[in-house]
Amino acid sequence: MKKYLIIVGFVLISLNLPCAYAEKETVNERLIRIEETIKNLDMRLNQRIDDTNRQIDLLRQGINRRIDDVNKRLDDSRSYDLAIIVAILSLMAMILWDRRTSLKPINDQIRELKERLDYMWEHFKLDKKVSVITP
Repeated sequence: MKKYLIIVGFVLISLNLPCAYAEKETVNERLIRIEETIKNLDMRLNQRIDDTNRQIDLLRQGINRRIDDVNKRLDDSRSYDLAIIVAILSLMAMILWDRRTSLKPINDQIRELKERLDYMWEHFKLDKKVSVITP
């Protein structure tokens, strides 16, 4: 009986060992698959991060280009403003010069008339304070 019991025990143990070994293989295979999955996830995550960084760089380039365009427009606007100010100042200078040159003959005539009037006052020996000659 003991012999049978030992044989049955040995058979049961021998049947159980391949199952345990097969189970260990499946655990190892699962671990390998999990590691591969983690590596794949890591690669995909790195790829997404790289794609995001590329998109951020493209956005920065676009923003920098827009800022440069705005700066150029501001510079052009300042140039136009300066040109308009210079044009207005030159127009004012031309108007003043033209006014002086157009008023110079009139001023000369007024000065000449004043000199004649002063001469007449002195010649007739009239008081300069009298402004109206009464009959």
